[in-house]
Amino acid sequence: MKKLIYLLLLLSPVFFNSCDDFLDVSSKQEMLQDETFGSQNGVHLYVNGVYRLLSETSLYGRELTWGLVSVLGNNYNSTSSSYLGTNYYNASRYTWEYSGVQKLMTNIWAKGYNVIANCNNIIQEISKKDTSFFEFGSMEKNMILGEMYGIRAMVHFDLLRLFAPAPVTKPTGLAMPYVTTYPDHQPEHKSVNDVLASIIADMEKAKGILAPVDTIFCLSWNQSTSGRIYQSSSYSSAPPNDFVSYRGMRMNYMAATGLLARMYLYKGDYDKAYERALEALEFVNAGWYRWTSSSYQYSSNAASQYPKRFDELLLCFSNNNSYDNWEAYTTGSYAQCFVMNANYLASLFKGDEDDYRLRGMYGTNGVTGRYNNNKRWLVWERPQSTSSSVSASVSDQGPLLPLLRFSELYHIQLECMLLHRNERREAIELLNTMRAKRGCKLKIDQETTKEVLLEILYNDIIRETLTEGQTFFMFKRLNRDIYNGATNIEMKPENWYAPLPDGETSYL
Repeated sequence: MKKLIYLLLLLSPVFFNSCDDFLDVSSKQEMLQDETFGSQNGVHLYVNGVYRLLSETSLYGRELTWGLVSVLGNNYNSTSSSYLGTNYYNASRYTWEYSGVQKLMTNIWAKGYNVIANCNNIIQEISKKDTSFFEFGSMEKNMILGEMYGIRAMVHFDLLRLFAPAPVTKPTGLAMPYVTTYPDHQPEHKSVNDVLASIIADMEKAKGILAPVDTIFCLSWNQSTSGRIYQSSSYSSAPPNDFVSYRGMRMNYMAATGLLARMYLYKGDYDKAYERALEALEFVNAGWYRWTSSSYQYSSNAASQYPKRFDELLLCFSNNNSYDNWEAYTTGSYAQCFVMNANYLASLFKGDEDDYRLRGMYGTNGVTGRYNNNKRWLVWERPQSTSSSVSASVSDQGPLLPLLRFSELYHIQLECMLLHRNERREAIELLNTMRAKRGCKLKIDQETTKEVLLEILYNDIIRETLTEGQTFFMFKRLNRDIYNGATNIEMKPENWYAPLPDGETSYL
């Protein structure tokens, strides 16, 4: 990966003028590195900077949520370039060779490995320090290490899902590097199976390290949404400082466990996926997380609606410019862009028109205080009312970038029950419970076959993940043609993943 040579540590207190500067580790640069990691404040700034990078538009601030990957999953109307713009329209056609698509993919690749490089630097530096360096001793040290191992695994995983074939296709040959040291000027490329094994090993390590952090040290504030995710309202069990608070907005034990369920399912390991999903769902059963109430899923007033459904989030990041980033692609000359496909939604929600995800999220339903009849999904839309209650909603929900909901863990549990555990009747009961939580009044009949249940399940996964970046990866994991509201898009093997950026394969 030659581009890793040029990746700048954007969070460090120095910017390099050329690749030679980067490779030349001078005494001055070593001194600045020592200064950065020489104080708790420097360490905190560096770690927080990793989350800032993750929330930028090249990663989870756009492309890995409502941007590129939602386009690849055909979440939007893609019948014409006027609905997506030229670059995203070509992406929706899997025209990887188009220059604008190549630029999108190169930016994701470079920014992703930039984050990984920063994680590796932090891991190396923090590992050297005695626990006495940290205000909260071993708990704080382990919190930082666990977060960085988890972030390293998560970013590698999403790069693997974009730039390599899925395990279900039994790929051979080399795929991409798994980078664990800093600096690494020419990391070794590995197979899909080897990269996935390294991803899972890192996330299992993160899970083990973070377990006592989040279930003992941060217990009192982790049990409530207001303690895990920043809101304008206060909470009763305040943490000792901001760095150890709001664990739902940083890699945490519950998220690491849930992400492992996602990773094992992608691998095809149903036993482990089921096990990890149930582990994470224990916190739902304990009342730490809860389903968004019906009044907050569907309301005629924007102030009473929770489009991000943050009570359900095991992990989210934050970008204060989230609304602005969305509006840059949906207003002015882009006023037709990123609208939903009405035929697609009609097919997707057929028989379940009372589903809150349709009634509360689709922009034709006249929700007061939001863009009316603009045919967009309201997760990313800015409320137009300026009332104090709506302003609080904007402040609390607007910046959030959802990455993992506990509903996904129920979906994983259901798929394992149907495909691996022969628990059809139990799956029907669970699926009926989930659907009821989303306002669906139609109950699934007890005699419904496994094959029909799987179709209902996959349909529900799409409903749950619209514009949040996971639809495409479901289709890819299953090696299943993508439905776009009109016909199935016949997916050829080369459609499923982007070629590595130029210069990344010259020494394979």
